[in-house]
Amino acid sequence: MDLFIFLGAISAAVLVFEILTATQAAFSTFGRRTRIDGAIVEADKSASVVPTRRTTWEALLIAVLPSRFDPSKAKRGADVVNLLRRSGYPYETPGAFYAAAMRTFSIYLVVAGLFAGALFFMDMVVVAPAIAAVFIFLGLRRPYAKLKVLAKKRAEAMRNNMLIGLSVFGSLLSSSVAVQDALRQTAIIGGPFCNLLGFLVARMEQEDIEGAIETTRLHLPDPDDVEANLFLQDISDHFAAQKNREIGPSVQALQAAVHRLVIESTEERVAMVRQRAGLFGFMAVLGLVLAIIAPFFGAM
Repeated sequence: MDLFIFLGAISAAVLVFEILTATQAAFSTFGRRTRIDGAIVEADKSASVVPTRRTTWEALLIAVLPSRFDPSKAKRGADVVNLLRRSGYPYETPGAFYAAAMRTFSIYLVVAGLFAGALFFMDMVVVAPAIAAVFIFLGLRRPYAKLKVLAKKRAEAMRNNMLIGLSVFGSLLSSSVAVQDALRQTAIIGGPFCNLLGFLVARMEQEDIEGAIETTRLHLPDPDDVEANLFLQDISDHFAAQKNREIGPSVQALQAAVHRLVIESTEERVAMVRQRAGLFGFMAVLGLVLAIIAPFFGAM
């Protein structure tokens, strides 16, 4: 009991310190900044960078679990960067992702503490550590699982957008528009695939075609997407000096393949909806039958 009282006193002291620090920072900056304070002069960028202050809780989490929350020491840093690319950068930087991961873990930790405390007062001390461990594990895994789900959703949206993008791109090529100009005009449509084309054009203006293709391939939501990889390979072959292959026929073939995949995925979703609807209908009929015959069993 003394240990819990000590931990509660430390937590209360840290909470009061954070509140006073935040209040002091708010009053010290109130009314002193103008709209031009955020302007950065090209010759003096380093003087305008203000380091972000971490809270005591964030510093404690980084000290205890550096492999999970410290961007410079994280074991899965490369995986995080890869997932950020594939999911379309829901967080601007890896540091923003780790900050969100700390917030998510803190919420799950509070829930774990509440459940463990409730079970403790219900004389279920044996179950409390297991429940707390499950919530802590989920809190650690949740940010990474969220990025994977976002990447999967972006891959599904990209396939539908790819059909539109290839149609417009093929129409522009048939109108004798240059490949790079057709890519730039197709990117105006928007969407995961068309935005990727705009990114490709931007990279082509900064580096050679092979480097631009490889950088763009890293931003595919599904690295194993056959159609997207074939399209990038066709673009690479077209701009290669030794090949300079015509890209129009391959774009039409890809458009037909993507159209077939979209139809198949739509039919798969329809079949799943019908299966679930039939199951729900069966359960509804079963419940109705049980509701009709239940009074007779009660009378017996």
